[in-house]
Amino acid sequence: MPTDGRILLHLRNVEVWQVELEQDEPLVARLRGLLSADECARADRLKRPGHGARWIVSRAALRILLCARLGCVPEEVPLDVAEHGKPFVAGTRLRFNLSHSGTLAVVAVAEDLAVGVDLERPGRNAAAVERTLSAGERASGDDLLQLWCRKEAWAKAIGGGLGWAPEAFDTTRVDGYALADLALAGGYVGALAVEGQDAAHTLCRLTF
Repeated sequence: MPTDGRILLHLRNVEVWQVELEQDEPLVARLRGLLSADECARADRLKRPGHGARWIVSRAALRILLCARLGCVPEEVPLDVAEHGKPFVAGTRLRFNLSHSGTLAVVAVAEDLAVGVDLERPGRNAAAVERTLSAGERASGDDLLQLWCRKEAWAKAIGGGLGWAPEAFDTTRVDGYALADLALAGGYVGALAVEGQDAAHTLCRLTF
């Protein structure tokens, strides 16, 4: 499947892949064939119009990106799920994370570095974010959705999500991780968190 960036077997830095989730029905059907029975069942439980198809595309994209590095076909990628729902492949150096909102998904992939990624669709109501902000975040004057994405990406990088209390993640005082805002297509807001002191990354696009 063609891409506008190379899929490398060995990563030199973090790659963040954008994936358009609105795809034609025949392609969605072919991508569904790359998923496990459990993944297909999960997609079938999503009853809102379009949600199941978009979930299939995002999960298939993750498998395609991982199989290029694991030397297998997408349907053979041995995906497991950690305690808090974060997928992983046991026994490899690969670290990755997936987020989707609206019609866009992003997949962050690295080696030996924990990563988390989050995005939000443009225009999403951010009023509830206000009560989760630290004094430093309030003083920054940054966009509320951008602040939320930073919190979510950081929380996902350490292995969970904001069920761990978003107010506890002060993105102006990050310890052990580096954050970067993502320049995404279509007005989407996103953020990346990377273990260590550097969130350098390459932004790519996966097309089918």
